[in-house]
Amino acid sequence: MKVLAVDDDRVTLVTLERLLAKFGYEPLTALNGTDGLRLFLEHKPQILITDWMMPEMEGPTMVKTIRAFAESEYTYIIMLTSRNEKEDMMSGMLAGVDEFLSKPIDPDQLRARLRVGKRIMTLQASLASRVSELERERKHIKVLQGFLPICSYCKKIRDDENLWSQIEEYIAEHQANIQFSHSICPDCFETKVKPMQEAFFSKKREEVSELKSA
Repeated sequence: MKVLAVDDDRVTLVTLERLLAKFGYEPLTALNGTDGLRLFLEHKPQILITDWMMPEMEGPTMVKTIRAFAESEYTYIIMLTSRNEKEDMMSGMLAGVDEFLSKPIDPDQLRARLRVGKRIMTLQASLASRVSELERERKHIKVLQGFLPICSYCKKIRDDENLWSQIEEYIAEHQANIQFSHSICPDCFETKVKPMQEAFFSKKREEVSELKSA
């Protein structure tokens, strides 16, 4: 999992890079908010760790920009800060920060917050995958609705292009995962099939009688 660390203090940045690699993450680093934003847009890391006070672009400004650029692709954001005032915390959360981590960096606290971020991002990816799957299924399913123009005699159905087709062909085209098996209802058996059977056997009996009398 890619993690972008942004801090203008080189010692802190080297420490973050070393710890991230040790914890099994793929670290990306930047020394200011402008480069951090550029790397974010280029690599789309799942987790971002950023300092608050930085040259060129402060952490909260970078976070706001990232949230605006990537509304559909969520990133878990941890902000490094020595600020402990309630107003500062609220300002960071309103910018889009998920978690705060105090300086100097405690490796155990960092690992714990990374685990939370990884779990959330994994769930997010699973949810996004399921939503995409449902959307694909929805696009492949055409629901029958409204009125169906049907012939009173042959029972064919007219489609939107004014073409007539058998009802099973129409339903198979507009409703996914439907198969048909054909049988004969009792009424049709009595009115259609049985008379044909009687006519067939009657003809056969006549042919047999003619052969016997010949």
